[in-house]
Order: sequence, then C-alpha cells, then structure tokens
Amino acid sequence: MLGYLTMGMFQTILAACVLICFLAAPAAAASLRGYPGAQLIQNERADADRLSRLEDRTMLRRFARLQLIDPIPSKTRNYYLHSVPAQYRYLRPWAKLFLDRLSSQYRARFRRPLRVTSLTRTAAYQKSLRRKNSNAAAANGAKRSTHLTGASLDISKKGMRRAEVRWMRRVLSSLKAKGYLFPVEEFQQPNFHVMVFRNYPEYVEKLLAKRSRK
Repeated sequence: MLGYLTMGMFQTILAACVLICFLAAPAAAASLRGYPGAQLIQNERADADRLSRLEDRTMLRRFARLQLIDPIPSKTRNYYLHSVPAQYRYLRPWAKLFLDRLSSQYRARFRRPLRVTSLTRTAAYQKSLRRKNSNAAAANGAKRSTHLTGASLDISKKGMRRAEVRWMRRVLSSLKAKGYLFPVEEFQQPNFHVMVFRNYPEYVEKLLAKRSRK
C-alpha cells in the first residue's frame, strides 16, 4: 500500500495520526505531567516560602517538637497511609490542612478514603530511596525532592476509577492555577505528587469568609 503513496501523502497521513493521538489524550492529564524544570520550580518556591530541608531524623524530631511539622495519623475516615514508615508520618501544618480538606471532599464524593503513599522525607531517607529507584529525585541540589521540606505528599492513583482521576486532576489544576500548590501527575509510579504552598490557608480563609457572608 505504501508503494502507491507519495512522500507528501505519507507525511500528511502521519501528521494526522499524531494529531488524533494528541487530541485523544486527556487535556487535564497533560497539564499536570512532569517536565524537566518542574523540580527546579518547586524548589524555588520552597526557598521563597523559607522552607528548610530536613537532613536526618534528628532534625525531623526537632521540627516535630517545635511543632513546625504535624503528625499524620496512619488511618482516618477520609484517608490512610500506605507504606509510609512511622518515623516519617509528618507534614507542614498547611500541607496537613490540604490533606484533611481534599480527603474529606474525596470521601464525600466517592464514598471511600484516599490512599497516601508518601509524606515527609529526610535527605538521608531520600538517598536510600534513590539507591533503590533511579527515578527518585536527588537528595541535594537545585532539583532535590521537595518531600524534604515537609510540604509535599503523594496521593496514589492505584485503584482509582476514571471519574476519580478526572476529579482529582480538576481540583489540583484549579488550585495550581490559583497559586496555592504545584501538582505533578506521575505515571511510572501512578500517583499525584503535590507540593502545597505556605499560602494555602489563605485560600481556606477566603472560602470560609465567603460562606459566612451568605
């Protein structure tokens, strides 16, 4: 069949196939896909938010004593932790607020809890992960993992139905557009990585103030 096509005709057909494949892909998914500069952007925001990176468990415990990070229960009505070591079950207060609100909304809509697979990490822990998984972010440098800040978490897509994934994309995309977080949808390890910005409580305050005026 190809023998009867001119090169121009073949290129036109190939271009059309590429276009069809592009249009068939979910737009929201493309908007949350990771890209080379995503890690750098997150770290720049972490610096702007004046977030320290946790070097080791001694530093993590000190931050917990100072209430700079909050403990996260292993299981609640709205979410549960999967394969998160007990010593790393912490988040920054505003990231915990985000998890509490998002999981409550998810539970109300889909009648089941969120599966959370990663919270705070230390540089030492990140190095051990990187030895096991070459795709894991670095433990130092401009593109290091933002889990070291305590402001990032991973929400698993495993077991999510299509409607649930689409809902999550819409919610995260909306909050990203408003400037309250930076989400990345990952596919090799199916999850949503979310870095929550320090200004997230302002968003909640605005919502509560708006409701009180009604």
